[in-house]
Amino acid sequence: MPMARMSARERVLAAVRGEAVDRPPFAVWRHFYPDENAGAARLAETTVRFTRRHRLDLVKYNPRAHYHAEPWGTAYDYAGDAHPALRRYAVRRPADWTRVEPKTVAEPAFRELLDGLRLVRRALPEVPLLATIFTPLGVLERLAGRERVRTDIRERPDLVLGALEAVTVTFAALARACREVTDGIFLATTTWARRDDLDDGEYERFGLAFDRRVLAAAAGAPLNVLHVCGPLARVARLATEPVAAVSWDTHGPGNPDLAAFLASVPDRAAIGGLSAAAFTAPGTTAIAAEATHALAQTGGRRWVAAGGCTIPTASRPENIDAAREVLSA
Repeated sequence: MPMARMSARERVLAAVRGEAVDRPPFAVWRHFYPDENAGAARLAETTVRFTRRHRLDLVKYNPRAHYHAEPWGTAYDYAGDAHPALRRYAVRRPADWTRVEPKTVAEPAFRELLDGLRLVRRALPEVPLLATIFTPLGVLERLAGRERVRTDIRERPDLVLGALEAVTVTFAALARACREVTDGIFLATTTWARRDDLDDGEYERFGLAFDRRVLAAAAGAPLNVLHVCGPLARVARLATEPVAAVSWDTHGPGNPDLAAFLASVPDRAAIGGLSAAAFTAPGTTAIAAEATHALAQTGGRRWVAAGGCTIPTASRPENIDAAREVLSA
């Protein structure tokens, strides 16, 4: 006898707990230029429309990535539908790290995020909602650029640690505020959890030590997620942290596939399985094949079908729908 139809929240929460579902949950997220820079109401409206259009089971609210660094002075410029261009970093010389001090949730960028989350929650009460927060190390990258962060970790670690402390205090407070509105946070390590970047000791000292404090601020939420971008990801390492699921690119070189992850990590769910290339391919054959393969790997348990990261803005709507249709068959 077929299972009764579940709501999106029932489906996602059952899936991450490893329980039976009527079908695997499906979610994708993308940037919307320039709507993400046009205020909370515009981005929330676009997000809700996209969610309904593709019948998604989860909203990972995708604000402009640099909102994290705006309170300290990093600025980007928007030009139509193009990716925003950096205007200035907040940290341009080593001494500038000392000016990175804790901020409150009253900062305009943070108020805008919370307002957008509330609007989406009101419009889609039965769809789980996640707030995007970068790892504190990822925020530092938005403040100063990747090369300066990497150099100063090794040459001026005390300055970097001081800035990390201020950023962590700031985003722990924001995570607590998001916890009141959402089903959890999506803590994106960006690329800092890759094995080809920091060594294990550096990652523990400058990454995980601070990530844990942000996660602790969101403790009790049913759907906290850790994410890493790119290849050579420390996926199994992230799965030891107190989260419900790990999100990664299963197609990235050196990354585990869904089956390997689920076999080695018995109490965490996987989010991913679909490649960026398949979403932009000129037909639906590739995306349908990937969804079919991922379904076979997981058996539909402990899995949310999704892209490996933010899907390209050029993703074809037909391809998004084709992936969902495989899961609904």
